[in-house]
Amino acid sequence: MSARTIVPLEESWLFQADHRNEGLSLKWYEHGLTSGESVKIPHTWNVQQGLEEFRGTGWYSYNLFVPADWEGKLLRLQFDAVYRDAVVWVNGKRAGEHAHSGYTTFIVEISDLMNCDADNRIVVSVNNENSQTALPLGNSFDWADDGGIIRGVSLIVSGRVAIDYSKLQAVPFFEDDLSGTTATYGLLSGEIRLWELGSEADIKTLQLKVTLSNEEGAVASQEWKLAETEGALRFRDFRVDQLKLWHFDHPHLYTVHLAIYVDGVLSDEVSTTVGFREIRSDDRTLLLNREPVRLFGVEWMPGSNPEHGMAETSEQLAEMLHHIKHANCVITRFHWQQDSKLLDWCDQHGLLVQEEIPHWQTPNEPGDEWLNISLQHAEEMLHRHYNHACIYAWGLGNELNGQSEMTNLYFEKLKSQVHELDNTRFINYVSNTVHEDPAQDTTGAGDLIMWNDYIGTWHGDLNRPEVIRSITKGIPNKPLVVAEYGLCEPAFEGGDERRTQILVENTMEYRKHPEIAALIYFSLNDYRTQMGEEGEGRLRQRVHGSMNLNGMPKPSYEVLRQFASPVTVSVNSELGSLVITVEVRNDIPCHRVSGYTLELNDAHGERIVKVIPELAPGQRHVFSFTEIPQERWSEISLEIIRPTGFSVIRGSLNDLNNNFIG
Repeated sequence: MSARTIVPLEESWLFQADHRNEGLSLKWYEHGLTSGESVKIPHTWNVQQGLEEFRGTGWYSYNLFVPADWEGKLLRLQFDAVYRDAVVWVNGKRAGEHAHSGYTTFIVEISDLMNCDADNRIVVSVNNENSQTALPLGNSFDWADDGGIIRGVSLIVSGRVAIDYSKLQAVPFFEDDLSGTTATYGLLSGEIRLWELGSEADIKTLQLKVTLSNEEGAVASQEWKLAETEGALRFRDFRVDQLKLWHFDHPHLYTVHLAIYVDGVLSDEVSTTVGFREIRSDDRTLLLNREPVRLFGVEWMPGSNPEHGMAETSEQLAEMLHHIKHANCVITRFHWQQDSKLLDWCDQHGLLVQEEIPHWQTPNEPGDEWLNISLQHAEEMLHRHYNHACIYAWGLGNELNGQSEMTNLYFEKLKSQVHELDNTRFINYVSNTVHEDPAQDTTGAGDLIMWNDYIGTWHGDLNRPEVIRSITKGIPNKPLVVAEYGLCEPAFEGGDERRTQILVENTMEYRKHPEIAALIYFSLNDYRTQMGEEGEGRLRQRVHGSMNLNGMPKPSYEVLRQFASPVTVSVNSELGSLVITVEVRNDIPCHRVSGYTLELNDAHGERIVKVIPELAPGQRHVFSFTEIPQERWSEISLEIIRPTGFSVIRGSLNDLNNNFIG
């Protein structure tokens, strides 16, 4: 029997908007809601008719039966995210609150407030009014400010000595400095932070058992007995042989099962996943598992489904993430903290992520007074998401005044504090001012140069090649990532045709500069935002994407997919044979191709599958098919498929015949 039970609290919540701010005076927290709308969590009121423009307080109420055998257990309510300021009551008593951060997980202990073998009442008030003490600040941020319990809620039941969170380091070790798809071995180390130990003095021994497994079953298990905890259990150098590395094309994951025993009795257990991978830079080169890579990506703005807003379901999140991978993009960034379920998908399917605190443009020149709130955001993000293999970097600010000395000092102090929390990942600042005076700009204090390039639109007419050279000269010895480029309508004219032109022309220029390590096109989708220049209510949006709000692709989406493909294909005939040449790009994207397959299908259901041998950038492989008569070539479609199952190139032989533009 498991020592931990997780009860999802999703169905049958009551919700009521508090238009007149009377909830406290009417003691809704004590009596619960006697009327209101039955809603399912996740939920936001800002996509409901009549409440699209409501910024204020909403109330939620839930009845929960607690069985008698939970007596003496540790009971915790976990809120995956509430936007934004929340107060939680249990049976009329204030249990906890969470403020200033609307996209991070928080947990409230309710053990002493619950009645066993009885019904219990949980009440939550949520306020999404503009705030001058929260991030994002005020009304100046470029996404939707949907209020509500926007992510999942669950009750965690365990023994009194329990795990709060874990921070696991999965480090591969290579035989030499040469790149490869495997490592000789790996070492797993970790820190397991315990929930507050009210009865710790009565504990004689604590035992930690760690079991590691992969898709083939258990790999190894190890136990540690620990007398001193200081609120955490630590272990080091758990060795893993015959290691499989995590890579965006080969996202191998290991499951780590953590079990806590108190005086020999199992008190709590939890499972998480890790990926053994190494991401670092060497001068201007980005290295993934020792391989020099140049990566292509796109940014997606979640919360844009007009029916669900920021309360998108796991299935809807997965659908949009699938569009990213289908577009051949392997790297992205998020302007605010995301759901762990979303990051689980990125772990499992191979998508590199920079996750950021929502510090966007304002305050323009942050000072020391903002360090605590920014650190709260960073701590809550890191503690819950540390183990995700997909996260390669943390972002601590976007488009502030990067030319300001005050901003420089602020970021350096914040980075230093975050580095103490995690010294294994890049820590970055994303700049839209680095082109002005690169040597002065705050992004230079980050581990990567992150540049939002809007030359020709927001940044006016500048010479892009000269700007790139000035950036790399002004900030030497660091890889450059173009963190955004694209077209925002209706602020700028030209429609999707101009968006395609910007995508093509900018990408062709970026490919000429070897110091550029990655491109992140902006954006995958038109997105809901309270700053939007088009639409009203829940449809207020910025037309910035290659897909519309409803997830329908525009012509520029297919161009993005072609340009982000790591391979090109040419189709020819030679002495009556069908000849297909697959060549690996050697600019952007640029990485080894391993485990890819080529498939030929015809209208009669016949299928030919060929394994593409491992190829380095610039290498090619030629397939010759003598068994296919020339009169059938027009009936045949070709597809190249990644080892993760995502399509790289798909089309008829006629369409692909010397017509690949990427």
